[in-house]
Amino acid sequence: MDDLLANVKDIGSNTTTAAVAFVKGLFHNRQITYGYASTRVRARKALILQKNFYEDLLNQRTFAGMIAMLERTYYKKVLTSGLLLDYYSHEAGSEFLEMAAEIHYKDVVNKVRSFTPKDGLPVVNMLMRKWDILNLRMIISSRRTGKTWEQIYPYLVSAGELTVSEMKKIAESDPEKLYVSIKGTHVGREILAQSSKRLKGTELEQLFIKAIKSAEVLSQLQVILDASYYNYLQSGITSSDKDVEWIRKTISKEIDLRNIINTLRLKHSGITDQDKIAPHIIHGGKAGANCFEGLLKAKDYKEIVQVIKPMFKLERDDFKSLSELEVALQQKLAKERVRVFYRNPVSIATIVGFLFIKEEEMNNLRKIVRGKDYNLTPEEIRPMLVYY
Repeated sequence: MDDLLANVKDIGSNTTTAAVAFVKGLFHNRQITYGYASTRVRARKALILQKNFYEDLLNQRTFAGMIAMLERTYYKKVLTSGLLLDYYSHEAGSEFLEMAAEIHYKDVVNKVRSFTPKDGLPVVNMLMRKWDILNLRMIISSRRTGKTWEQIYPYLVSAGELTVSEMKKIAESDPEKLYVSIKGTHVGREILAQSSKRLKGTELEQLFIKAIKSAEVLSQLQVILDASYYNYLQSGITSSDKDVEWIRKTISKEIDLRNIINTLRLKHSGITDQDKIAPHIIHGGKAGANCFEGLLKAKDYKEIVQVIKPMFKLERDDFKSLSELEVALQQKLAKERVRVFYRNPVSIATIVGFLFIKEEEMNNLRKIVRGKDYNLTPEEIRPMLVYY
């Protein structure tokens, strides 16, 4: 203790703030900061749906059978809650289950937020901003195909900052007022502020109006929204926990995945000029100009797999379609995101990794539900699932 006091005195009597920070620094460590939260998420991780459960779910022939299975798990609370039943009955089948998966995930995210240390909470909130972007993308693309709010709602995940009432207002606004409706929300203003670094406000507003009518403009707008999210993350994701670096690496991988898929989709639609590809590239990944040039020149999927090998090492190269390759890449990224949980037993990575795992649980349920909706067999759905 004498040594501690001596060290504080050495800082100087007129620098009280520095002294307090010094003392706090001595006592700050992962166990104290993240011990309780890490224990909570590890306990929740033990309850995650396992592979054998998904196998049984795949073999259910009806949505009623799937609901009965899920009611024997921690999904019972949401499946029997007033919030879900206010919108759908059991007879709604796939929509009922999709919305149940979304509500459960959102509730878990909010519970984890409630016990995440102040040091790590900004990281969690920033990562959850992803859902605001994806929800806006879903709303805009659904409006282009004439869907109503009731048809859009089951496919939204309200785990970000946008409230359900805010999303409903945006979804029901006139196309000419879409930009204004988004800008009327706090999170919308932040997203559009990032987006306006690439375009002026009036140009951006016109993109929102045109995106309702044009698939090409919609694609361009989606890239701009994605870029705004990743720019936001890269400029603001900070923590005293050094494991935040692994989260940054995961984000970089996500950017690479989006850039690779965007490039291949544009190539598939007939665009092979690298200058025309450039506006659709999000900055922040490891893939550079040589990678995109290689993708455009590749004659088949075997060559494509070789080009992306520095970023994604796939186990096979005999893909028959772009959609099949996309699924394999998404699977690869999902597995890498899940591994964040196992980086360190007590850190921000434990918390974020658990949320990644819960996201994959929700995704697995949605894949099974949608697969059943499209009359896919268990053999066709099974390769899409991610285990953890």
